Amino acid sequence: MKPTVPFDVVITCNYSPWSRYKGGAQKSVHMLASAMAEAGKNVCVVFSKVPWETVPLPADLPYQVRWAFFIAVRPSVSSPLRFLNGLPFLAKVRPLCGPDTLLIGNGDEACLLHRIRARGPLVFSSRNTYDDFLMGCDWTRLSTWLRIFFKEPRYVAVALAARRADVSTCTSAFSLEQLRTCFGIPASRAAVIPNGLDPLFFATVFREAGQKGVLFFGRLAANKGALHALEAFLRLPPELRRAHPLIFAGDGPLRERLEKTALDAGAHKEVVFSGWLSGPQLVKAITACRLVLLPSLEESFGNAILETLATGQNLISTTACAIPEVAGDYGTLVAAGDIAALAEALARELPRIRTDAEIEAQRRYFRDRFSWRTSGRQYLALTGHPAGKPQNVPAPQG
Repeated sequence: MKPTVPFDVVITCNYSPWSRYKGGAQKSVHMLASAMAEAGKNVCVVFSKVPWETVPLPADLPYQVRWAFFIAVRPSVSSPLRFLNGLPFLAKVRPLCGPDTLLIGNGDEACLLHRIRARGPLVFSSRNTYDDFLMGCDWTRLSTWLRIFFKEPRYVAVALAARRADVSTCTSAFSLEQLRTCFGIPASRAAVIPNGLDPLFFATVFREAGQKGVLFFGRLAANKGALHALEAFLRLPPELRRAHPLIFAGDGPLRERLEKTALDAGAHKEVVFSGWLSGPQLVKAITACRLVLLPSLEESFGNAILETLATGQNLISTTACAIPEVAGDYGTLVAAGDIAALAEALARELPRIRTDAEIEAQRRYFRDRFSWRTSGRQYLALTGHPAGKPQNVPAPQG
């Protein structure tokens, strides 16, 4: 039986975790909605897709799903008309909300949600990083809106969503400062609520047992450092490459280039492309390899960083954006884009054996700090939402 409308919580997000185009934001929305629903809230998530797209949903979802029309021929970040997606989201969300509904928008699709009059608090939850040309923009001037619209209209939609929300949240102090600087959000209407972690990554424990291989997982895209991972790997001595093949688990626009680069270097037998992995498959891959290499160039939070370190696995990543906040004192972080430093870290860390005590201390650090149930309570408490009152929700931490 479907829960009755209005919902306690409605969350919006472009695409979905099961769409052809997906990423950390979609997975985060799914985990947050699941945690809130499992805590007893009546939750609906409005994702988007083109009408002719078929997206199969898991049978055991603890929340309801509605679909908004994605205004584009094919969903992607660069879809030129995506700034118009606020219209179908507004139409789809309006009948789901009552005066006490907590409404959480996660991107440019939330630009018109402030127009729903009979609603409760509106939270804009930013899960992205933003271009430098937005820094210090004066959004009180019409010329700013026009200039940004003709440069990247999607950011006008983001500005509307962030500036009209009751509260804007980010997953890290880095991304919050960037959001405030880019869109002029006052500190009184901004807060950090970190992501939680899929329990799968707590359930499987990494143990040193002679593992082989280097794992990169996620979108094979420039901003994730996929090409840098391959370039650093190719600088290793041939015998080390043969002992520890590089596995790319994921897909994206750089796949053909990565395959060609490996082939041209004569390393095609040492570089494996597995495609996207399911949650259990990914956990198994993380703990089956010698270490994980994620040299991202930008992260507003870094779900993959957290997932890797929470298992106890060794990680090599970068100091880009929010990664140091998430990693804490764990993993090896080098300057973003420094291929030589990545190669040196690989050569040093591949032979290193860590003790069980080191691994357990790392797992405990992340287990104690990141929980989707805690994140859900923080959203409810942040806005003084009625749905949070029966559980005596504590004030957000940090």
